[in-house]
Amino acid sequence: MIIQAFFQALQSFLHVEIWLIMFCGAAIGIIFGIIPGLGSIVAMAVFLPLVFYMTPDQALPLFIAICATSYTGGAVTAILLNIPGTAPNAATLIDGYPMTQKGEGARALGAALVSSGLGGILSVFLALAMVPLVLPLIFAIRSADMVFVVLLGISFIAVLSKGSMLKGLLSGCIGILLSFIGMHVTTGIIRFSFGTTYLIDGLPLIALLLGLYAIPEMISLAARGGTIAKRVNVTVTLRGTWEGLKDVFRHKWLWLRSSLIGYFIGIIPGIGAMTAIFVAYGQAKHISKHPEKFGTGIVEGVIAPESANNSKEGGSLLTTLALGIPGSAEMVVLLGAFLMLGIRPGPDMMTLHLPLSFKMIQVLFVGSLLGAIICFFLAPQMAKIATTPVRILVPLVIVLVFIGSFSFQERLLDLVVLLVFGLLGLAMNKYGFNRPALLLGWVLGNLFEKYLFLGYGTGGPLFFMRPISLSLIIIIIALFSFRPLKKLFSRSSNFKDKKA
Repeated sequence: MIIQAFFQALQSFLHVEIWLIMFCGAAIGIIFGIIPGLGSIVAMAVFLPLVFYMTPDQALPLFIAICATSYTGGAVTAILLNIPGTAPNAATLIDGYPMTQKGEGARALGAALVSSGLGGILSVFLALAMVPLVLPLIFAIRSADMVFVVLLGISFIAVLSKGSMLKGLLSGCIGILLSFIGMHVTTGIIRFSFGTTYLIDGLPLIALLLGLYAIPEMISLAARGGTIAKRVNVTVTLRGTWEGLKDVFRHKWLWLRSSLIGYFIGIIPGIGAMTAIFVAYGQAKHISKHPEKFGTGIVEGVIAPESANNSKEGGSLLTTLALGIPGSAEMVVLLGAFLMLGIRPGPDMMTLHLPLSFKMIQVLFVGSLLGAIICFFLAPQMAKIATTPVRILVPLVIVLVFIGSFSFQERLLDLVVLLVFGLLGLAMNKYGFNRPALLLGWVLGNLFEKYLFLGYGTGGPLFFMRPISLSLIIIIIALFSFRPLKKLFSRSSNFKDKKA
């Protein structure tokens, strides 16, 4: 069954259409990755309305290709302009820009693009290898267990992401509460509609998503003004980029370690690329024979984070497909696209839609390769995109955001929701609340409610007395206990040191 599904998915690549879609997705991901402040989440949010005019075989490859290439594009501005195109490229500029200052920008760029592309490709092979291992677990999961799988996903996002654990948890809970607006999934009772038919089907996904992510970023860029970056004055030669390619193979074990770190961190929901890149950079510095040179412009400091940031996508995608729990913020948006297409990732995805699951993983492979090739030959020209004046960029994206929000159902109230969640996104950014946790809570809230009713209906109040459910409950408790216990032990050890 697995082999048949794999080759069935592979047959779709015989059609020219999917290659055009992947190329468009790769180009969009690179462009949005190059422009600081945007990135793959904003790109996916802006183009999400296209889902309603596409089939699953068209829409999902587009978004996977965007995911696969945005970090690759972000490395271009990090190395050439000292501005990370996306947040996970922050570690790349530590050594990447000093290399540019020393006249080795082309070499750094070549090393970054090749290690990033190969890291994404390796993660695909790891994900494919793990599918047979994941399937027995999926067959063992029941409705009662899915209640705690959903809670675990929200807990990971809330607890392990950057910032306050309490604010992260509160953000996830707010998202769940917002998901209760509209018709109850089991009883059909309409809740929190405030007497209007507009909210019967709940809040509109596109308006909510664009409000949370696109509007705050555009306002931040508008407030900054001017141009995002100065003009690019770096000459990037093909000879230099080839030297960077050779560096990756000279440091093949560093690339392999960093890629594996990225992949396995990507499997865990909520940790994200920021953790992956700095763990990879840290281990590279720790193992190096010359750690004092890190930060002065050495190629190992470029290879390690760039290998990790793309390789995490394979792990994140596998978690999203197999459990329906997004492994990263990008995968939360992808989950929204799945739901809009009437497909719910989770146990059914890896059984009823196994060929489609394999196709998504294969598209990640091709997207990573396309992104690396495009940037390898066009990096200097593409870096100039980051010099676009804000006064041109912001109005253009804002227009796309408003058109995207209105075009789906052509309701003016969708624009009101867009603005309300735009203000909410700004407030969450300012006060350190967790937007991915809120979005994940909102996306998974109905699923949580559905499985809770099913579990209670079939197993009664003690429906969770199953090995898998109890194991998940223990993991959730451990997650929330880890940080407070760590602080407690830290204070205790400090007190003993002072006493001594």
